[in-house]
Amino acid sequence: MEKNNEITCLIPASDIQARVKQCAKDISEEYRDKNLLFVGILKGSFVFLSDLVRELTIPCEISFMQAASYGSGSTSSGSVDIALDTKRSLKGYDVIVVEDIIDTGRTLQKISEMLRAREPESLRVITLLDKPSRRTVDFSADESLFSIHDLFVVGYGLDFGEKYRELPYIGVLCP
Repeated sequence: MEKNNEITCLIPASDIQARVKQCAKDISEEYRDKNLLFVGILKGSFVFLSDLVRELTIPCEISFMQAASYGSGSTSSGSVDIALDTKRSLKGYDVIVVEDIIDTGRTLQKISEMLRAREPESLRVITLLDKPSRRTVDFSADESLFSIHDLFVVGYGLDFGEKYRELPYIGVLCP
């Protein structure tokens, strides 16, 4: 594992890019001739979503929601606050929710329920990272690019107190 000051690299940028390219290829094949809408969950997913859509070979639209359960700490508060909701109608769209990480599952469960109620053609959830050991609700993403242990990670859009989002890799904060 490569160290950068107080951060140890867990998933190198090259591994992330390879998985993002394959995910985009699969989406391009599966959603060809569909009315595709991505809903990125801010702030953490913005790097992942940006790289993902640039690798697509099909047209798409993009919208955003913002949800929070961490605040400025390193553990989930247990409650989900929807700070920004997409105002779009989802009827006629195949919707793919893009999130940085699924931890307890509460945030994505709430967002999925909200979006399903708006009657999209289909709804799929893709996360960059999955921490299955932290799940407190019965929710799983349709696809997770990487599964990790119960570590607090930063980089590639994920932060700690709004820092480290710019890192091109996923790292673990060293104590």
